[in-house]
Amino acid sequence: MLNTLIKNNELVSGESQSLIIRYYDLLKSLFSNMEDERRSNPSSNFEPPFELPELTEDYVKFFDVARVSFEDMGVYEGKKIHLLNLIKNPGTQTTKTLASLLMVARAVNHINKTGKGILIFTPSSGNKAIALRDAVERAIQFNLVDRKLLRIITLTPAGATHKLRDTTLTIDSELRELNPVFSYKGESAQDVKVIGKEFIENYGKLIEEEYGFNIWYSLDIRNYKVADSLRAFYDHEFFTQQKDFGKRIHAHAVSSAYGLLGYNFGQEFLERNGISNIDKPGYLLVQHASTSDMVLNLLYNSFSEDNAPIYTKGEDGLYTQCQSENFPYKTWNPKENLEHTFYTHQPPTSPEMNNIIKNNGGNGIVVSLYECMTRYGKIKEMLKNTDINIPEDPREVNEWSLIMAITGVLNAIDRGLLNDFEDVVIHGSGIYCKGDYTMLPQNKFYEITTAQEVFNNFNR
Repeated sequence: MLNTLIKNNELVSGESQSLIIRYYDLLKSLFSNMEDERRSNPSSNFEPPFELPELTEDYVKFFDVARVSFEDMGVYEGKKIHLLNLIKNPGTQTTKTLASLLMVARAVNHINKTGKGILIFTPSSGNKAIALRDAVERAIQFNLVDRKLLRIITLTPAGATHKLRDTTLTIDSELRELNPVFSYKGESAQDVKVIGKEFIENYGKLIEEEYGFNIWYSLDIRNYKVADSLRAFYDHEFFTQQKDFGKRIHAHAVSSAYGLLGYNFGQEFLERNGISNIDKPGYLLVQHASTSDMVLNLLYNSFSEDNAPIYTKGEDGLYTQCQSENFPYKTWNPKENLEHTFYTHQPPTSPEMNNIIKNNGGNGIVVSLYECMTRYGKIKEMLKNTDINIPEDPREVNEWSLIMAITGVLNAIDRGLLNDFEDVVIHGSGIYCKGDYTMLPQNKFYEITTAQEVFNNFNR
């Protein structure tokens, strides 16, 4: 089977276009380290071991959609712009595919070894739910597991229901009952995590003891750090070993910056295992006004919104400010919720990301929908030589992560925030539009406000 080796200070891999298969040996080593850590610090909640199955033909098919590519987006104001395209799985169109496939593979491996079912439960702003459901569906599709032993419950905010997809898990009536979708009607989107925690605390043991399922609350950052380390492996093999580049900065639209932390984690792993010529890039965090916490904390060492600039409303209805280059100069709403994907306040990952940027260089910037709209034509032009084609009408966009990231990069360049860097690598972490998928009809998900309602509507 395909192997990945580190030899003579170089990364040598197989030929698969799937990152998971291409770097399977490295992943097994990372998983072994994570399993040692898991056993040293056991959680009171269930999680399957960090153990991957042996690759069979069916697993190769299952992992096939874990694809990425590097694509050139041209030159802007003297800086070369590159796209790390992480959204090539048509079933999700987000980078969460990588982590979700690995998590479901762990679950399937444990089910097949023990015979006991696993119920995955995840609160999500949308994309984690989409990707985990896609991975569960693929595991069933390729006959890796009994459909009644691998199940998933997702809970997303009401504002994200337009992101949910009508797939086999909802079209097939039995699978729809086994894998229910819940939408939280409360005011604060982030409260899906509160409801999720209450569900696990109040009903997790009951489900495990009386109904014979292990219940896996799947928000542990380790699940994503390992998966996103694949970005670093691919970057080293296909960019830093092959391209002529200057000092780089990686840009990412973030909520908690799991992707960049995973990328950095992967670089550290390569260094520990014999590769000394690791190129350490800087990082640009891109956020929106509703949750600009990581940018605020990076700039002011505080999450307080008191540090955000004060806006003045003009006669044209636009709010403007000229105090900070890190915040929108113009916006329709200073508290704007531009993208429901990003809903985390005061993320605990912020101090770690701050330290990395302090050591490597970088910055943070907040963008507005107004700025994204004024850049939209330019962004469409920049993407014309890539695999991504955004619609003529921006009202058809249902996921703004990639557009936010590109807007943030262009604004940062114009404002002199990236003067120390020559090359910019944009992590394309998500974009999907009307027509890319069939939205989940309202009669196929449950609207709830409490953890008890989740339990009451869970088909046991």
